[in-house]
Amino acid sequence: MKWLETIKVQTATGFETAVEKELKLLTKDLLRHAGFSGLAQAVIYNHASVPGHFAICLIWETEYPQTAGSLIGLNLSQTLKVFGLVGHSVWIERE
Repeated sequence: MKWLETIKVQTATGFETAVEKELKLLTKDLLRHAGFSGLAQAVIYNHASVPGHFAICLIWETEYPQTAGSLIGLNLSQTLKVFGLVGHSVWIERE
């Protein structure tokens, strides 16, 4: 089953570059150590019109979704709280 885990970060003005750099390092590290069973992809997005708003999307392929979020996603959420407001959600693909 495919499911998507989204972690959104809203930073204060002036922190955009630092947060983007940190997100890139975290995502690169995730993919480099992709021993995480079921992690298919990790992608960073920035808001189209609001500076300082970012999202990391973790795309999973596992037998069952983790409705409260993966350990990786929960850890990322905690780590990113130092940069601003963080939202964490899990979405299940509909067929």
